[in-house]
Amino acid sequence: MPVWCPNCGAILPDGTAECPRCGAKLERGQSEDEEDFSHEDLAWYSAYTIGIVIIPILIALAIGLICILIFVAGRS
Repeated sequence: MPVWCPNCGAILPDGTAECPRCGAKLERGQSEDEEDFSHEDLAWYSAYTIGIVIIPILIALAIGLICILIFVAGRS
């Protein structure tokens, strides 16, 4: 998982001790802390997945069902 420089915001590879862009020294434990997911992060990713993936699928299914009902009602 990439590490961001706290000084300039550059994305750095894991294990970087110094930012090549601004020269800021990075703490050793900084990359280890960012690799662990907290419960809040997991909840956010779950909510994001529901909003981006599942809700549009449900909307498409509802529209399809309405179209089928209109088609069947028109044939009778």
